Formats: sequence, structure tokens, C-alpha cells
Amino acid sequence: MSELEISRRAARRLVIDAQLLGAERQSPDRRGILATVDRIIWLQLDPTSAVARSHFLVLWSRLGQYDPADVARLIYKDQRLFEWRAFVYPTRHLPFYWLAMRSTSNKYTNWRWRAAWMRQNMPLRRQVLTRLRREGPLATSAFDGREAVSWHSTGWTNDRNASQMLEFLSAEGRVLVAGRTGQERLWDLTERCVPAKALVSSATPTKLIRDATIRALRSLGVATTKQISEMLPGAVREQVIKQIASLERSGEFVPARVVTDEGTLKGSWYVLAADAERIPVLERSWSGRTTLLSPFDTLIRDRARAEALFGMRYRIEIYVPPKKRQYGYFAMPILHNDALIARVDPRVDREQDAFVVNAVHLQPGVKRERATGLALARALDDLAQFTGVSRVSVPAGAGLPGLR
Repeated sequence: MSELEISRRAARRLVIDAQLLGAERQSPDRRGILATVDRIIWLQLDPTSAVARSHFLVLWSRLGQYDPADVARLIYKDQRLFEWRAFVYPTRHLPFYWLAMRSTSNKYTNWRWRAAWMRQNMPLRRQVLTRLRREGPLATSAFDGREAVSWHSTGWTNDRNASQMLEFLSAEGRVLVAGRTGQERLWDLTERCVPAKALVSSATPTKLIRDATIRALRSLGVATTKQISEMLPGAVREQVIKQIASLERSGEFVPARVVTDEGTLKGSWYVLAADAERIPVLERSWSGRTTLLSPFDTLIRDRARAEALFGMRYRIEIYVPPKKRQYGYFAMPILHNDALIARVDPRVDREQDAFVVNAVHLQPGVKRERATGLALARALDDLAQFTGVSRVSVPAGAGLPGLR
């Protein structure tokens, strides 16, 4: 198929639908959670909780009112999802991730450095695996790595030998997170954290990587080679890039140009052949929703891509000194129909039983319409309910008529 031309508006709509942020919602139950994670590829875990944990917010933006306890149940009890390296993935795709876990030759990780340190610390490695086999699940704090050859870094991992051993064993697929006590992870052998059948596949590595590449583009809607490959583990990215070229030759990936009023977006973009047929319809008619996005939402995680498609230059300001923040500690972009129209600076004040909106920052050119303000007010009410507080507090003159 020849190169397809897509307007930026149609591209945005395709991306929003691909990310399950259009008008239709999945059911807010365990089935809907599974379908959502399967579609968007993964949930990123982050400890920041100014409003709620990021992975809970990502699901709320797509599902509305659901029970966050269902997420833990799906991971640690039902084993339909699994946690690996600060992300949550569908267990049914574990054979693909197993390839990345067992990879020992790629330029995207410090594998040789890691492997050398682990060889120096075989007693600690044996101790961890033996104790998990006999006693697991166990917390990181259950292990003493003081006798090990120290792990050196310039960051928080320096001298955290037991923690690093567990992280590296997890990277290799030997152990996984089996549960949590508060925020502390409990570790166990991988074969006890997932169903036995999840570790077995008749598919070849090439087929697993090809299928994952298709899933990545399906989750993005329209994307460049780099954007597709970065949705998948670094250990297999070179193979993914080869598969993209193969999928283009077979006609399953259609090359595209994303056209704006200012010109054509940089890069070689692709859409799935099935989605290419939807472009004319997306140009004419489409319906969306109004919601708030976690700073780690997959719609905006690639900041350059979000800026190219939506015109919002988003940067998280958690690590910026308070006086230098422009939009707020945990500023959440507002998706309204097919545009990112603003950021809100929120926090949950449990003592006051309030969802506090410190400020609303509109994007340049956004009209101050009452209908938009009312739509945002409904979204804020819904998020407040999700976080367990009963009211929303918005400063006077916050930016949109209809906000209260």
C-alpha cells in the first residue's frame, strides 16, 4: 500500500481510541482491567501518590469507578497479570517477555556489568534462591547482603546488595514480585508467581516478537519505528525494528505521513492496515470524553510524541524546586475530546475531605467555554470520588466557566 496521508486531528483521534480514551469504556471490573492492560501493553508503577498511585490513575482515566483492589488480585492471586521491573504486564504475553528476561546480548542494558557482579556474589545469589525456594515469599529486608562484594553506584542503589541481587534475578526471570506488605515487595521464584502454562509456548521467538510488534502499534494507533520499539523491552528492540520492516513489506503496517498546518511531522510513521481504513471516518466524525491523565500515562509518556501530536510540551515537575515549578508538583493534563486543553495542579487533602485543585493552566488558544468547564467539573468530581474524598475545591477564577 502506498504511503497514507493523515491529518494531525485524525491521527490524534486514532491514538486516543487506540489508548481506550475515546467515548466508549471497558467495563469497570477485573475483565475490563485485563482488557485495558492488554491493549495499552503495560501499566507503569511509580510510588508518587499526591492524588493516587499512577497505575490506578491510568486505569481510572479509562474505566472510571473501579476497585483498585482488583489490580492486586489479578497480579498476586489470580496471576492474570505479573509485575516485572516496575511495570505490570498481561501474563498471557509472558512467553514474549521471557525472551527479554533471558537475553544476554544487547546494547540497551548493562548486562555484562551486572553479570560480572553476580558472578562475584555467587554465595548471595545461592542464599537468595535457596531461601525463596524454602521459605518464599520473602521481603527484600529478609536478606542480608553485608558480606557481599558491594554494588557501587552514584544513586540510591549504592551498597544495597540484597536489593540489587533480587532486581537482577528478576531481570533474568528467576524471581518475580509475589505480593506486597505496604509498599515493600515480596519476592518468590518465578514459577510460583505465574501459572505453569504461562512459561511454555510453541511459538518461535520470531513469531513472539512479530506479534508483540503488532500489539505495540495497535496500542499507539499511529507511531514511528522508534516509538513502536520503545514500547517493548530494550533486549529485543533490534529484532522489533527488523519486524517493523517485515510488516511493512507484508502490508500489515502502512507507512503514513502526519500532516499539520505547519507541515509534515518528522519521522517515518505507521498505522495498522485495519486502522488505515478508518481514517476517512475519523476525519469526519468522532466522539471523545473529558478526563485527567497521570503524568506517567501511556498517552503522554513519550513527551516528544505527545508534543508533536497534541501540541502540549509536558514535563513532570516532581523533582523541580517548588519556586521553579511552572504548573505544579503533580500536574495532570486534561484530555477533552481530541485535544490536551490544560493542566490541573491537584492534591488530595484527606483532613479536609477534599480534592484540591491548586490551579488550572489552559493551553494557548483554548476557548473559555462553559460546556468545557462543566465537562472538566464532572471529571474532577469523578476523580475525587475515586480517591475517596467527597468534594472538589477549585480556586476562584481557575480558568474555565462552569468550574466550581
